[in-house]
Amino acid sequence: MTSAEPVSFVLVSTNAPPDPVQVIEAATQLGVGLAHEMGDPDTLNFRIETGGTLIVALLPIPHPDAAHMPVGPTSPEPETIDHHVGHYIVTAFDLPDDPLQTEVTMSIVTAALVQCSPAVAAKLGDGAIFHLADFFATVVETANGGIATEITVDITAAQESADRMSFLTHGLSKYDREEFYITSSTTETGALEYLMELVRWMVTDPDKVLPTGDTVGPTAEKQAVVQRVPSPIEGKPPVIRLDMDTNETVSQPPRAKKRGWFRRS
Repeated sequence: MTSAEPVSFVLVSTNAPPDPVQVIEAATQLGVGLAHEMGDPDTLNFRIETGGTLIVALLPIPHPDAAHMPVGPTSPEPETIDHHVGHYIVTAFDLPDDPLQTEVTMSIVTAALVQCSPAVAAKLGDGAIFHLADFFATVVETANGGIATEITVDITAAQESADRMSFLTHGLSKYDREEFYITSSTTETGALEYLMELVRWMVTDPDKVLPTGDTVGPTAEKQAVVQRVPSPIEGKPPVIRLDMDTNETVSQPPRAKKRGWFRRS
């Protein structure tokens, strides 16, 4: 986990600071107590009841990197990203020294801001992609005070061929876990959901291992061989590859770059 001050970003369609009372109410319902402290009109300061402080700053300009970042199945449409007019930067200071709890806290306060603002997308500071605002808020609420791995570990998608696609995780390495690279036919509807389950499993069960050559899958009928192959992103460590709907083991590593992992070349 990074030692830098934790941050998150919320893209908005209107440049307006959130109501601090609404933010406190939303955060409390999600599991984090906040107290408002004085700040200038475009900056909100909060004291976190479990320790630390939170600063929410409105920048009335588009996020400088949003239009060029990778996208995934939970990202907004490109037009939504292109048309946002401003963003909040959320920064926490002096949080208790507990990396997992820090992620939970940042996820909750960011989701609270999403619920109280004209948000269109949000991401944690180390995230690879922006998520749809409603998706971000929903998975944090569903986590019920636990870690929402759907937004702490990002997933991008790529077209492998005319009839196959792939999903790649970004962020498991911060938990000392290998990233996943899953391929499936374009008609397969369960691969993404199963990948999200695998991610949650690997984060919440540190003793879980997937030996090379073993099989794993969502059902007894749908099993894939665990392979370890070079990452499809040049310079990254090897990944766990699962071909979800084929009995063939892929012996050749994937190409270094796939269409779909990045919005624009």
